[in-house]
Amino acid sequence: MLHEKRRKIVLTADDFGKSELANRSILKLAKLGKLDRVSVMSDGIFASGEIKELAATGVKLDIHFELIWQKRRRNLLVDNTLRQGVVFFVNYIWGDWPVPENPRSSARAVRLEWNEQIEKFIKIFGRTPDGISSHEHTHFFPAYFGIALDLARHFNISFIRFGKKGFVGGRNSVSFILNVTRWLDRRKFLKSGVKSSSYFASLDWLGNMDYFLKNIPDGKTEVACHPEREEEFEIIEK
Repeated sequence: MLHEKRRKIVLTADDFGKSELANRSILKLAKLGKLDRVSVMSDGIFASGEIKELAATGVKLDIHFELIWQKRRRNLLVDNTLRQGVVFFVNYIWGDWPVPENPRSSARAVRLEWNEQIEKFIKIFGRTPDGISSHEHTHFFPAYFGIALDLARHFNISFIRFGKKGFVGGRNSVSFILNVTRWLDRRKFLKSGVKSSSYFASLDWLGNMDYFLKNIPDGKTEVACHPEREEEFEIIEK
């Protein structure tokens, strides 16, 4: 029974490249066969041999998009939704976007930045990513979702984190905001032809794992986790 339920879950570890701890934790779980996908920050930090070790596990490898200002704040934005939201909108409106002819053109800057991140991913792994996700789920923001879909088509990337039928798990401020943006993105997604899981959840939305496993919906549910967090590592390892 547990094996059948596990087949309904696509377990994705986010933030490979964020830190030594994140990389070490993700690699351990991938080698144990606990993960289905790993989201890679192509501008991240990698120790010698870690890329080959990750590729050798056979997990799906996704590009984990970052915005320019997120790179500078990787270790500052820790589980503070209000602060993350304020910083996001300040950078969206007045941010340091490197487009000389129009410094406030954030959408064009994001397109250039994410295109470069995919090209760097290809240089690192020798192939295109299997899917697309983003740090703090910023690709759900409607101004950027179309960019992510365009890049998926351009590079023949078949999967994007979205959740065709919705989200699962307990509701919090993050899932509420993402659900609104997902509703705004839905038409673009349906027209794109890009694939996604039936449902999406972050591991910290699920709360009682026994309850989630007993009530897991039909279809595939992508569950994103952050194994550098000790409590999430232990849940996945078990």
